[in-house]
Amino acid sequence: MAAQPRWSQADLWDLFDLSPVSDTDFQKYLDITLAKCVSWFRASGGSIFLANGGGEYALRAKFGEQKRLPRDATVIPGHGIAGIVALSGVARLIDDPSLYPDMADVEGNRGIASSMVLPLLDPRRKTMGVLNISRQVGEQQFRIEDLSQAEAVSAHLSLAVGNAELVNRLKSSLEATAVANEQLVAVLDSVGAAVWVVDGNGLVVNENFPAAEARQDNGAARLAETFPKLVDSALGSGRDFRERVYDSVCDRTWLVRATPLESGGAVVAAQEISEHEQQQRELGRVRRLAEIGQMTAAIAHEIRNPLTGIRSAAQMIREDHEMVGDFIGLIEEEALKLNSLCDEFLEFARPTQLSMGVGKLSDIVGQVVRVLDSMATENGVRIVLLSDEDSPDFEFDERRIGQVMNNLVRNAIEASVEGGVVRVGVGGRSFWVSDDGAGMDRDALEKLFSPFFTTKANGTGLGLCTSKKIIDAHGGELNVESTSRGTTFTVQLERD
Repeated sequence: MAAQPRWSQADLWDLFDLSPVSDTDFQKYLDITLAKCVSWFRASGGSIFLANGGGEYALRAKFGEQKRLPRDATVIPGHGIAGIVALSGVARLIDDPSLYPDMADVEGNRGIASSMVLPLLDPRRKTMGVLNISRQVGEQQFRIEDLSQAEAVSAHLSLAVGNAELVNRLKSSLEATAVANEQLVAVLDSVGAAVWVVDGNGLVVNENFPAAEARQDNGAARLAETFPKLVDSALGSGRDFRERVYDSVCDRTWLVRATPLESGGAVVAAQEISEHEQQQRELGRVRRLAEIGQMTAAIAHEIRNPLTGIRSAAQMIREDHEMVGDFIGLIEEEALKLNSLCDEFLEFARPTQLSMGVGKLSDIVGQVVRVLDSMATENGVRIVLLSDEDSPDFEFDERRIGQVMNNLVRNAIEASVEGGVVRVGVGGRSFWVSDDGAGMDRDALEKLFSPFFTTKANGTGLGLCTSKKIIDAHGGELNVESTSRGTTFTVQLERD
């Protein structure tokens, strides 16, 4: 009869002297521990099954007679001896089935005379695996005292398995974090913007390559001066802060944004837009030159017609002094046209200055419609007013907005055919004017708000351009839609 093992504290320390820190070390730990357990319990074989994440338990280590187990052997909870132990979480000594009624119908391995099947439990009593130690037929059967000692072994083994899983999860998490951090750094280094990460005290804890270059750039003094102010504002308020930073000394411009982080600290991104700003200035200069050229041609054309009339009248008077009375009225009329034309040019050239007051759009529209009703009647056109009686009071320049309305309604009346209808609507902080004329083609729509562009025989092409300047000064929008069935102008005085 084989002597029973006598356990000492030194034996337990010897059994668990390995610290599994990786999957390779952990496998070695399982193999050695299983071999020691089989040896110290005077057993003929043993195996360890661990949870595989799919609801079953996969074979992870085998020794002695149980080396005959196939590599892909699994334990299904509730099936077989090991499965019942895994499901119940209770260790079993398998030598007398009468002691375990739920095992009465389980047919074990005929070559095994006695075995101890023990669950490996986590702190929440959830089964992580199964430890099986067995003796063959002809060998002494395990006793209850052996099972008690084996349960102490399985408790330590469970702790090691749990620690190994935690270490592996931590290692995987660290590896994933390292990969994510590497990818993030690569992405941030590849973008043109400089990006800094600061802590709750405003100190830089991380930065990408463009940011490191910017910190060494002597020409970015204005940016360096603004940086701490934006960080303090973002950290103090918990809101995003954006600012356009311009350095007049070196003619450089940056767009800077500071965004606070929920975990503390903030992210600051700075994008230099100096080249874009310079291109925009050059484009603006070219556009102004083009407008000046267009304005010069338009002015010359508009002035030439009245001057031609005045010159012709002067020549007729020179040839026959008695015709003074006939042509003096023409000269005066043409001079008044020139004066009116000069007033339009000056109005267009001046910066738009608003005189804000509180009022309702419905009141202004009503006045404009009443003034232009006679003009509409003369042209055989009917005006339909669709006004919101409950339109809100808000701030706008009543004279300027009245000027815009007047211009749009006049244009709609002139664009309509006899018997047509001009509809004027007001709602909230917006109004619209539509006609049922012939509409405009795409080329006309693209040039519609350009200075001195007009489709009228006697127009100066400044009405719509001036109207758009007025709406822009209010921070609103002037939009147009046109089809072969008519045109609609919509004015929104407050953008969404």
